[in-house]
Amino acid sequence: MSKSVAVIGAGILGLNAAYMAAKRGLKVCVFEKQDFPPANASSIAGGMLAPFSEIDTLPMKFVQAGLKGIEFWRDNLGEDFSDCLQDTGSLFIAHPEDKHMLERFAQHLPAISDNWKWVNAKEIAELEPCINNKFGRGLYIPQEANIHPLQALEALAHKLKQLGGDIIKQETTPKELNKDYDWVIDCRGYVPDIDSNLRGIKGEIILLENKEFELKRPVRLMHPRYPLYIIPRTNNIFAVGASVIENSNTDDGLVFLRSAMELMSAAYSLHPSFGEAKVLDMSSAIRPAYLDNLPRIKIDGQDKYIRCNGLFRHGYLLSPVMGNCVAHYVETGEENEDFALFSGQFNSAPTYS
Repeated sequence: MSKSVAVIGAGILGLNAAYMAAKRGLKVCVFEKQDFPPANASSIAGGMLAPFSEIDTLPMKFVQAGLKGIEFWRDNLGEDFSDCLQDTGSLFIAHPEDKHMLERFAQHLPAISDNWKWVNAKEIAELEPCINNKFGRGLYIPQEANIHPLQALEALAHKLKQLGGDIIKQETTPKELNKDYDWVIDCRGYVPDIDSNLRGIKGEIILLENKEFELKRPVRLMHPRYPLYIIPRTNNIFAVGASVIENSNTDDGLVFLRSAMELMSAAYSLHPSFGEAKVLDMSSAIRPAYLDNLPRIKIDGQDKYIRCNGLFRHGYLLSPVMGNCVAHYVETGEENEDFALFSGQFNSAPTYS
């Protein structure tokens, strides 16, 4: 008889774990307290699939896991949702006063990949014709990608239902579900008082419409405080992020004035046409993170309870691998080759030389 699995939380990790379990023939039901798709850190996100961009927080093995995550999205979206994946790499640029940040970042790249290159002003113009020539040098990383968050959530939900799974709008707890399911997988993200080692990180994003500008790929603008990105979406809409505000406990969905000014200034500095852009939305969400900014899988075998958390800003990148680890464990009772990544043993800052 097939095992039954309850997943709490219809964010990107919950849906990936549910989909992976359903693919193995398990009976899966996802419980989500909000209407689908929920307004949370998964839907209010940039959708960056950028493992090399994150080498300041990701050890080498997580970079490799991130490449597996990108491969998952390439293989599993299907024709109906294939347009939500931008598989055209990432372009890194910096203003002259911040060029040292670009150079420092480039020093780490040879240790993890040889599939990147410096690009000059002419090559930048070939990659992105709308970017003016004030950026004389940049970095191009072709292996990186980007995915539209809402469309990715809808794609996974669609595939889950095709496999017989279901998503139910209901607020619940593991204790309430424990008696009716063989396993309960808790993917609720940052919930105060459940995991004392987890902290909330506020991420903010702004959506702009600029009909005078185009991009073919995400552009990272090196910034002294955090990595700013500008992501092209359909119909000349651009997502601009990603501020990182530590120890945020209130998920009010609102953006700070300082952050809004910095994010919009970044877009304007990329091209003056953003001065006439329309602001379509400004949103924030709380991302769950452990002190090392690396995710965890915690298993209580006696109560058949698994808690997955701490994806920080790597949700779309690492959730496919993390979800596969959980589904494999529920099906077989064994850890697969990637499971150790999420054990908490990789708790020091990455070093590349």
